[in-house]
Amino acid sequence: MAVSPHLLVAATPVVDIDGTIFVQGGLFLLMVLVLRPTLFKPWLAAQEARERAIFGAQDEAAALEAKARELGEAYDHKVAEARERAMRERSKIQREEEARREAAIAAARQEAEAEMLETRLRLEKEAAEARKELEAKAGDLAKEIVERILGRAA
Repeated sequence: MAVSPHLLVAATPVVDIDGTIFVQGGLFLLMVLVLRPTLFKPWLAAQEARERAIFGAQDEAAALEAKARELGEAYDHKVAEARERAMRERSKIQREEEARREAAIAAARQEAEAEMLETRLRLEKEAAEARKELEAKAGDLAKEIVERILGRAA
């Protein structure tokens, strides 16, 4: 049985360990020693600075958001206090205006009652005087009415 050349290539190991491993190891260590300070450390520092900037910005944004929320709550609280103060002041002014209005109405009512009493007394006095005059003249008026109705002197 003949072995195919493709099978022979596949059967050979991919990594051949021989004396060049030490040269490859040395080159690897040399590359690590050269690239670490020139490439890896600056790259890691840049990544760390980037992370700090991102997280710092997020922390700063969260702090600013909390401060804005706090200021908003303080503003709402002050507005509510001002509204409450304004309502109390408006109530006080309304009560004072109502008291002033009621005092003016009471004074006007008292004045009107005094004027009505005065007018009533004056009218009663005038009525009494008119009755006295009529009583005094009643006899004369009765004679005059009889004379006119009968057409002769009584």
